[in-house]
Amino acid sequence: MGAHAFRGLASTHRAHAESGGSRSPSRGGESDDFSKVFANAFGDGEQKQVTRSQPKWGKWVLGGCGLVVGGVMLGALPFMTVALRRHPLPYIPATDKQIKMVLRHCQNRPGARLVDLGSGDGRVAIAAAKKGIRSKGYEINTWLVVYSIYSSFRSGVGSMATFHRKNLWKASLEEFDYLVLFGAKDATSFMEDFEDKVLSEPTKEGAKLIACRFPLTTFQAEFEEVDPMGDMGLESVWVYDIDAEKKRISCLDHDDPDTNDGAMHTNSNATSAEAQST
Repeated sequence: MGAHAFRGLASTHRAHAESGGSRSPSRGGESDDFSKVFANAFGDGEQKQVTRSQPKWGKWVLGGCGLVVGGVMLGALPFMTVALRRHPLPYIPATDKQIKMVLRHCQNRPGARLVDLGSGDGRVAIAAAKKGIRSKGYEINTWLVVYSIYSSFRSGVGSMATFHRKNLWKASLEEFDYLVLFGAKDATSFMEDFEDKVLSEPTKEGAKLIACRFPLTTFQAEFEEVDPMGDMGLESVWVYDIDAEKKRISCLDHDDPDTNDGAMHTNSNATSAEAQST
């Protein structure tokens, strides 16, 4: 075989290798065209092109938005679950005037202690601590407890005002001189249950209960300060002497006509039964 023939054969083999070894290049082109037509028919071809042209930072932006939305949902969860509780009392921050009205009835005597039941953002307990009264705040909302702790240290009273995530129905009232409670409109059942808690649990001698915005249901206030010109009449306080209320309601239960009538009715039935047996 001549040198020219060998060179021609080698060039032919090299061209065949460069073409991918395909004996039917036209068929490969037809296959590619068919795949493009098929993809376009089902709307996939253009989408792939757009996806390929997307910058990489788009995924980061999408992921960041997802984290932000998830964080907002997680932060709002304690506020949204209020409706699932037995007494769904919403969080309403106390006004400066309401705080002043409450503290007006708290004397800074040695060893005085105050508890804010449902302390919210902690403003009442922090203000009392600034006045020199050692205070505690009980709040069920975790985020509000964290914020209250931060605010107390920022105000310089972190050791005087402490906050705890605790349900007020499970909180002990025995160590406090002042019990502060912010009521809510149309919360009669809540007020009645809280009165039962105060009456059934030991409290400190001479302790005062200060209700803000709305009065209790059956307790009789020894002092009230009602401001009808306030925000819908909410800037008002009622002060209750817990010892006096426990004594008064105990006497009422003892002298309850319904209870006495029931006892007399029981005695008369017993007398009739004895007479019949005789």
